[in-house]
Amino acid sequence: MIIYKEISLTALEPIDQNVEIISAYLGEFGFEGSAEDENIKAYIGVDEKTDEEIAILVNELIEKNLCEKDYQINIIQPKNWNEEWEKNYFQPILIGNQCLIKSSFHQTNVKAKYEIVIDPKMSFGTGHHETTSMMAEYILEVNLKNKNVLDMGTGTGILGILASMIGCEKVVGIDNDSWCYENAQENIEKNNIPNFEMLLGDAGLLKNYPKTFEVVIANINRHILLSDIKYYVQAMKPSSILLLSGFYHEDFDMIEEECNKHGLSFVNSKIKNNWMGAQFKLEN
Repeated sequence: MIIYKEISLTALEPIDQNVEIISAYLGEFGFEGSAEDENIKAYIGVDEKTDEEIAILVNELIEKNLCEKDYQINIIQPKNWNEEWEKNYFQPILIGNQCLIKSSFHQTNVKAKYEIVIDPKMSFGTGHHETTSMMAEYILEVNLKNKNVLDMGTGTGILGILASMIGCEKVVGIDNDSWCYENAQENIEKNNIPNFEMLLGDAGLLKNYPKTFEVVIANINRHILLSDIKYYVQAMKPSSILLLSGFYHEDFDMIEEECNKHGLSFVNSKIKNNWMGAQFKLEN
């Protein structure tokens, strides 16, 4: 089990805008995190960044007047993450009036066509973030019946679980974080999903799946998407769909340019709070 470093930051006004900027900035250096109002907690493996390296990154945020000067770095051991999320962050969410995402500790009278039960622990993807909700909306909209689906950067497994519930033939999920891998496995079992294969690794694993998938879901970040789109295409069948998110609206042009280089044509997009989701189609 990975031991994490936790950074606690406090965003300055304008809070919503600065929280997004800070989260995106830290995400580019491998941090994952969550925010409750102005209070941001970001996590990274204890061996991935030294305290000195973290201090350099945080000081840059401070110099740009994005966060307060006082911050904390703590080593955190594996703990009862269900309790932590229940107390601090995760609340039930209804997406597209069809998909209810809740945890095992939630009591709610809301009913939906698809109900996903997750216990997020240290994985991220509860459906609350704009990118996850947009991707879930796409999954509810596109035709997944009897399709093979690839879920890159699986996190908690929400998107692949929803794809399975809708009726896809098989889901392959790939995440390079061992904690996400374990958490996704737990959530797959919790939701009784028999056709979801979870793998620990990165896009290099796709060499084992040439021309396999009709739908590829990738909700990661701009840098990884730009690096890995070519690998997604190699694993896609002709006329397949690629659903992307994890980037800002202003980054779309470079995403589209990379997609076009590999035979993908733009279909449509979604925008929430400057986060963007986009659908592409493989033409050959």
